[in-house]
Amino acid sequence: MNLFDSMIIEFINQFAQQSWTVDSIIKFISENHLVKGGVLLAIFWWGWFRVDSNQSNVQVHLISTLFSCFIAMVLARALAMLLPFRLRPIHEESLDFTLPYSMQITALEGWSSFPSDHAVLFYALSAGMFYISKKVGIFALVYTTLFIAFPRVYLGLHYPTDIIGGAFVGIAIVLLCNSNNFIEKLAQLAHLFPKTRPEMFYPVFFIITYQIADMFNSSRAFVWLFKSFL
Repeated sequence: MNLFDSMIIEFINQFAQQSWTVDSIIKFISENHLVKGGVLLAIFWWGWFRVDSNQSNVQVHLISTLFSCFIAMVLARALAMLLPFRLRPIHEESLDFTLPYSMQITALEGWSSFPSDHAVLFYALSAGMFYISKKVGIFALVYTTLFIAFPRVYLGLHYPTDIIGGAFVGIAIVLLCNSNNFIEKLAQLAHLFPKTRPEMFYPVFFIITYQIADMFNSSRAFVWLFKSFL
């Protein structure tokens, strides 16, 4: 573990077990999909339907952002499996980590810490909010940092570099997916459907955004079920 991670983890961890209420609230925030993805996706839908002279261009970029979120999650899982395994702070014996109240030492046991898939997904989504407006994008980034990233460091589920690395991956994918080439070839084509076939587009649109808010847990459950029959 590097000095940067150890210094930040040790500083934050000194506040663990100081208050059962604080620890429990932070754990609740870290696990509640409505607090995490629900808020950001509500902003996303608001940005989609708001009245603006540049709205058509905004919607094209939001569709590109959805594509980037899917790509980001696939890449995050691939990196976690392919890169050297990294114990989470909660499982690192040399760290002498103080377990916050209501946390279980077995949480996410066997899952590599780097990169944080939460950071990859939600920083990607937050970066896409800048295409709605700069103020909305800044709010989304701050919200993601305070209510999604910080609780996972506080609870010992990730190191700061897990979050930073995940954020870098997610934001980079959003920028690539919102490049002119991607916009012209894919996003603009997808943007035709809400106008020509809204009865097909919006149910699919809802399911995709729901899966992002749900961290694709429902989709992954189907994959695990399928694997169990093989």
